[in-house]
Amino acid sequence: MSETKNLPSEFVFSIGALRTEGAETAAVKLVVMNPRGEIPPPPTVGIRPRVGDLAGKKIGLCDNGKYGANFFLDALAGMLKRKYPSASIVRLPKPAAQTITPTKDWYPEVAAQVDTFIFATGD
Repeated sequence: MSETKNLPSEFVFSIGALRTEGAETAAVKLVVMNPRGEIPPPPTVGIRPRVGDLAGKKIGLCDNGKYGANFFLDALAGMLKRKYPSASIVRLPKPAAQTITPTKDWYPEVAAQVDTFIFATGD
């Protein structure tokens, strides 16, 4: 059997006093603190200008490694080759699939290899 524990009488009195003795006028102040402390925001980077024309450009097709993204990129690669036959298509699978943190050096490497890229998400 579970044992019932009663609150000490001073707690019951203070709760009861708030309800009966002008609860409208009682000021309650709650302080919410973040246990993680101060977290600096990541640096903001502006959007690069769009490529004017895809003809003759090297286009990178990247995906996040989730199921379905490769089917979308396969279809997109075919459409791009038909519309821009002089463009070259490079498939750039993202290392470590869905993770972001260990691949921070990967993005500058991709930018150095292609003129523009399309990033697809699966599922």
